[in-house]
Amino acid sequence: MAGEDDAVSSTAGGFRLRWDVFLSFRGEDTRSTITKNIYEELEKRSVRVFRDDDGLNRGDEIASSLLEAIEDSAAAIVVLSPRYAESRWCLEELAKICERSRRLRLMILPVFYQVDPSDVRRQRGPFAEHFRAHERVYENAVVSSWRSAMAKVGGTAGYIFNASKEAELIQLLVKRVLTEIRKTPVGLAAYTVGLDSRVEDMMRLLDVRSKGIRVVGIHGMGGVGKTTLAKALFNRLVGCFECHSFISNVREISAEHEGLVSLQNRLIGSLSSNTMSVNELNTGISAIKAIVYEKRVVIVLDDVDNVNQLNALVGSRQWFYEGSRIIVTTRDKEALPSHLVNELYEVRELHFSQALQLFSYHALRREKPTDTFLTLSEQIVSLTSGLPLALEVFGSYLFERRRIEEWRDALQKLKQIRPRNLQDVLKISYDALDEQEKCIFLDIACLFVTMNMRREDAIDILKGCGFNGEIAIADLVAKSLIKVYEDSILWMHDQVKDMGRQIVTEENVVDPGMRSRLWDRDEILNVFKDDKGTRSIQGIVLDFESMKRPVKDPSVTYLKERYKTYLETEAEKKRQVTIFSEPLRAMVNLRLLQINYLNLEGHFKFLPAELKWLQWKGCPLNSLPSDFPPRQLAVLDLSRSKIEHLWHGGGNKVAEKLMLLNLYGCFNITTIPDLSGNRALEKLILERCSKLTTLHALIGNLHTLVHLNLRDCENLIELPSDVSGLTKLENLILSGCLQLKELPSNMDSMVSLKELLLDGTAVKSLPESIFRFSKLEKLSLNQCKHLKGLPELIGKLHSLREISLNDSALEKLPVSFGYLANLEKLSLLWCKSLTTIPDSIGNLSSLMEFHTYGSGIKELPVSIDSLSNLKELSTGHGQILSRLPDSIGGLNSLVVLKIDQTLITELPHEIGALKSLEKLEMRKCGFLRSLPESIGSMRALTTIVITEADITELPESIGKLENLTMLQLNKCKHLCKLPASIGQLNSLHRLLMVETAVTELPESFGMLSDDFEKLSSLEVLNLGRNNFYSLPASLRGLSLLRKLLLPHCKNLKALPPLPPSLEEVDAANCTSLEGISDISNLENLAMLNLTSREKVVDIPGLERLKSLV
Repeated sequence: MAGEDDAVSSTAGGFRLRWDVFLSFRGEDTRSTITKNIYEELEKRSVRVFRDDDGLNRGDEIASSLLEAIEDSAAAIVVLSPRYAESRWCLEELAKICERSRRLRLMILPVFYQVDPSDVRRQRGPFAEHFRAHERVYENAVVSSWRSAMAKVGGTAGYIFNASKEAELIQLLVKRVLTEIRKTPVGLAAYTVGLDSRVEDMMRLLDVRSKGIRVVGIHGMGGVGKTTLAKALFNRLVGCFECHSFISNVREISAEHEGLVSLQNRLIGSLSSNTMSVNELNTGISAIKAIVYEKRVVIVLDDVDNVNQLNALVGSRQWFYEGSRIIVTTRDKEALPSHLVNELYEVRELHFSQALQLFSYHALRREKPTDTFLTLSEQIVSLTSGLPLALEVFGSYLFERRRIEEWRDALQKLKQIRPRNLQDVLKISYDALDEQEKCIFLDIACLFVTMNMRREDAIDILKGCGFNGEIAIADLVAKSLIKVYEDSILWMHDQVKDMGRQIVTEENVVDPGMRSRLWDRDEILNVFKDDKGTRSIQGIVLDFESMKRPVKDPSVTYLKERYKTYLETEAEKKRQVTIFSEPLRAMVNLRLLQINYLNLEGHFKFLPAELKWLQWKGCPLNSLPSDFPPRQLAVLDLSRSKIEHLWHGGGNKVAEKLMLLNLYGCFNITTIPDLSGNRALEKLILERCSKLTTLHALIGNLHTLVHLNLRDCENLIELPSDVSGLTKLENLILSGCLQLKELPSNMDSMVSLKELLLDGTAVKSLPESIFRFSKLEKLSLNQCKHLKGLPELIGKLHSLREISLNDSALEKLPVSFGYLANLEKLSLLWCKSLTTIPDSIGNLSSLMEFHTYGSGIKELPVSIDSLSNLKELSTGHGQILSRLPDSIGGLNSLVVLKIDQTLITELPHEIGALKSLEKLEMRKCGFLRSLPESIGSMRALTTIVITEADITELPESIGKLENLTMLQLNKCKHLCKLPASIGQLNSLHRLLMVETAVTELPESFGMLSDDFEKLSSLEVLNLGRNNFYSLPASLRGLSLLRKLLLPHCKNLKALPPLPPSLEEVDAANCTSLEGISDISNLENLAMLNLTSREKVVDIPGLERLKSLV
């Protein structure tokens, strides 16, 4: 999902702010000069400007009309003149503008009129005396808020007045205003949550300043905010292009008679003053090409669902003039052909806090709910899963309902059925599917997503039903109807899932037995209880895995009598529900059946002949009965069952269509029958069958087998000697087979093998026949404690991409390793017997990850510089590695370098050539005495972690690391000082310096210079256990600092004025602390730790901090 600042708010139908620009100025300075000229120029361009013309006649309190105008403005132009800060009213306005900017992203455009921006930031020069005067009259907290506002605006990029170029400045300013807040297309919501960051993401993709033609596709599910984003982008871009066009509802209009021609005429009309219209598609294409070939244009096509629409309107990038930009929104990513579209951008849902904010706006017209409605609002928002359309619909539904009882009633209704207009919007995507896709969509929505099913498992089941599941799922993902998340889990938005379930419910609202799919436990139990099964039912999912909770359904009494509910064991307090098989007889079209942790009683012959998937986890039977009919069964999942023998009597049954047999965790099974007759079997899962000691000899005849998983069969002694029939086997998983000492010698026939996992086995060697595994991509031998070497022929595994030998007994690598031209990952962690790496490793031109941490390697080979694609290198531990080769500077692609616990005393100067390096970590390097000056050349560095090193100082060049966000120097006990250049790290977020020898910080630490703010991004500063006597006054300049950690600084005598942004201050056990500056300005402070501060008798301003709990 996206981050909390990366979200789009409501869709069409929102509200506009009353003013485009609020104009803040000191009337006596600029009313008749630059302010007048700015106002008139904006008015000419139809920009709605609020200008206070009564500024000379104000009373003591700021007018409510001014506050309302600021709240109702999209941008603020602040004209900062020499006497601006003399006016309390100007400062009040400015503080309100900054507060509104923090909450609702008001854009601030400062104009520095005869003043220096640095004077504004630091309130010096003409502003110093004004603030001294205010401090004599007003409370500290008030003046502090004014100072913060001045610092913020003074640090914002703006426009510096030059008398000879005033007209040019005003034109640039007006152009910026028009670009940023130009009148919006109809329907764009004014209230947004995180829209700005989305726009900035898209602006980077569009890269307006670059040449060439860019076409960017915005895709996502219906109602997620694609149109809102497109409109916001259009507003941003119109001022940059000669011609522009926003075409809405492309899908809907194109479906009409001559719809594409109608769209062409709309596009032509908006791009040209010509009143011509076209009547034929090809004529329209010619007319569009003639216009856009000569003009730099921006075009937005909203809601595209077919490539023919794009062909008719923007067919090829070659049509357009250099620098043109086209934006296309769609629910179906496949409608965006790669030959036309340069970049794709997916609009994701809102996080909960954002969703609550947006809902509150639509339901209550406020930023967050009142205490009365908060709990109900949170419950309603949880139903939306962050979909902006749902939030708008739900909020609008409740806007006219102000009584708490009405909200409670609405919540109950919404839990049962969502508002119909929302479902209609989402159903558009469903209606566009073909019949097979609709069937698969409903299977996923009603059955699979309930189970957190993996993509691969769903594909297997759908394949068993005769569908091409892989293609179908890819199509549904492209249409934003489903997503595939981490671990390949299928996920569907709640709104989309409910839409699918509503479709099935409406098949027969009254009688569940007449519907195609059943997922509700109560309804399923009633169908079985009342024998209401029909031929309509295609799928049932019924899972009683969580039996610790009582079953809450209307059939409990009946189940006690007829379904034989009982306690499985007194200790577990679990109930086993029994259902009868007779009702299944009528379900002749049942394809999919899940009956997990149930007892099925009756004749198994009643199982429908069309059954393709049976999942019966926790099956209580010792074996499947003799009347169990495999027939068309393609997937049989009996994982975690009590099965001892697969078939009754230990015999064999042939399931001709069986593709997958899953016996995961069947701890009681001791033997596997002859499965060679199952000629369709592709996957056999026997993981954690811990009593299994051998496999049937004929398992080697499974010619169709692709996947064999024997992981953690800890008593498995051997594999069948003849595995010659496993010619299609791609995955062989033997990890955790602790007793397995050798592999079959004749594995030559496994020519399709791609993955071989032998972690934790007792194998001593690999068979020489391994060189025939020409397709092998992954070989894992972790914790093979008896494996001391690899065959020399391993170099012939030309497809190998990953090999892992962590914590094995490996003593050397064969020289032939250098022939593994496609190897991308080599992991040798904790191989303590491995002391050298062959020089041939330099031939691994594809290697991207190389890990030797914890091994016995004393030095890296010089040839390492040839690893041109290496991105991550970790080595060290055990104080064995004594130096890095100078050739390390040749690793041009290296991004992460980890060197912990080594004997290294210095890094080679050549390390500065690592231009791509982002992370440098050297923990517990007690012998490291210095860092090279060349470190300043590593401009991509974002993280430096050096702990427990012997360094005494940092090189001055460290200040050149403009992208550094994290610097950790903990327990570098001989580090005496920081270079003055440390203040140049204006991207630094975290500085951690616990227990060093530094006794003072450079004054530049928090000071603001004329050119940039020192450490302006610092958020966390940890200086615990240091010997500081004082901290610089410039600390106050760290305007983003959230955490200041100073525990156990025993010599620290005083805390200087602190930045108002602080949320946490820890000065525990600072036993010499005598004084603390006024902290009343720390309005965000949530934690203050001053334990063991015996000498501190007063904490000024503490009583005013309402934020402290």
